[in-house]
Amino acid sequence: MRVRRRTVLLTLLLVALVALDGLLLVRQGRYRAETARLRAGMTDLERTRNDAILAADAARAVLMIEVMRRQAQGDDAIHLAVNTDSGFVALDRGGARLRTMPAQIGPERRVGTPPDTLRAVVPRGVRAIERLLTAADAYPLPPWLWADRGLPVPTSLAEPGWTGNDAIVTTGGTLLYSMPSVGPLADNGYVMPGAIRLAAADLKAVRKNLSTGTRVYFY
Repeated sequence: MRVRRRTVLLTLLLVALVALDGLLLVRQGRYRAETARLRAGMTDLERTRNDAILAADAARAVLMIEVMRRQAQGDDAIHLAVNTDSGFVALDRGGARLRTMPAQIGPERRVGTPPDTLRAVVPRGVRAIERLLTAADAYPLPPWLWADRGLPVPTSLAEPGWTGNDAIVTTGGTLLYSMPSVGPLADNGYVMPGAIRLAAADLKAVRKNLSTGTRVYFY
């Protein structure tokens, strides 16, 4: 009986995933058709101007990343460098790399329940450490986290241990954490959107080198 029930559940899950893929393909086709329609209604000058704007925005983003990288390399104080493209966090002092830590970068996407939504993104630029948490600290997590995980929102959004050991909060509210053993983030397959997850051993190893105000470069 249990095997049959499990088979039925897996079949339903597979059907749901296939249906979701189909829906995404349909929406992708609509977006492409709408983009083509809008471009077809433009004059040659408008299309050229639009392409130039997009190219300029892309070039500006690349330039900003390179500026952040160079600025971090010239910082003689202990600091963290978060490379979001390559997926690692480094403990640096000037041009010396003291430790490189593999990191999982939380996806950037729109979260929340309409109409109260926001786009969770990993920042680019310079931040500073605002808080150094311990397992005993109860740091409030955003209410949208439970909806993103498909869980009911609890009465308390902050409980000790939910951010693991040695978590870091930067100015602007970006969270660098290791997977906790309890709470909504205790899932190996889930990284909070807009956050950075590292191994607990790595966070513990660099913790003694960090303090409130330590700069964190995101690029």
